[in-house]
Amino acid sequence: MKKITLLIAFTLALPALAFPQPVISYQDSDPELNQPEAKQLTKSDVLPSSLYLDQNSPDFDNGIQKLFTEKPGLALLSSGILPGSGQLANKNWVRGGLYAVLEAAAVYMVIEFDNRGDRGKRRYENYADQNWSVTQYSKWLVEYHDVNGLENPALERLRNMVEPLEPAFDTDIDWNNIDIDILRAVERNSRFVTPDNLSNSTFSHILPGYGSQQYYELISKYYQFQAGWMDFPDSRFFISRDGTSASNMFFRGASLADDFNNDYRTSKNFRMVLIANHVLSAFDSFFTFKLKQNRVQATTSMAPSQYLQLRVNF
Repeated sequence: MKKITLLIAFTLALPALAFPQPVISYQDSDPELNQPEAKQLTKSDVLPSSLYLDQNSPDFDNGIQKLFTEKPGLALLSSGILPGSGQLANKNWVRGGLYAVLEAAAVYMVIEFDNRGDRGKRRYENYADQNWSVTQYSKWLVEYHDVNGLENPALERLRNMVEPLEPAFDTDIDWNNIDIDILRAVERNSRFVTPDNLSNSTFSHILPGYGSQQYYELISKYYQFQAGWMDFPDSRFFISRDGTSASNMFFRGASLADDFNNDYRTSKNFRMVLIANHVLSAFDSFFTFKLKQNRVQATTSMAPSQYLQLRVNF
């Protein structure tokens, strides 16, 4: 009987011995209780590497890079002065190189087309000095009034001044013989006479002083000054609105002037490229380092308010 009782007791106790039961208990995280210290997680524990960057990272392999990251405004200033410098400090070799190459190319083109414009301007001015005469223009203006029966209160003074003169096509001689104020007084009261005789307006411009930028521009731009060119016909005393009465030298001068002005315009366009390159490089550098600064500053911590304690009793 005792053996049977012991056998039954052993059978009932066997599962408990074979499979110990866990005891699960929850504890509040009240700091007054005996709570284990919460683990402080670092950026590297919870953030992908693309979203954080440590100041001790090997990415910071030079002091300038670290300085620019701390103060992106300096990167903006650096690339604004020397495009590509901020990108190169950040090891963005391709972008930095592109900005630097564009800067060098634009500077070269600005200088090249400025020099071309200067050479073309001198060539045109020499051409005009040798082939346009203020004396011839003044004498023609007197005859222009006579042939077309035009009245002008200042005409007689101009007639008396130019009557004994002959055009020399030498600026030192011609301009010393002409009183520009008398000539301008006549121009202000001169009426256009066209082949179709449909225009009654007065001259649109007066002759600027010799050597000025406007002087060289106007004598090969406006048809009222066409008579000053050496090859202008003596018998032509009208001004066509479409330029058909102008001489070949007038158009040659206009072409030379257009050439050097195009060179100056091209140089100006490359100056705009230079400005754009400085601005784009500066802001590209600024935002790149600003993003890197934000990655450095990114941080987080996690302190659980509850924890699960698992105890296994045997």
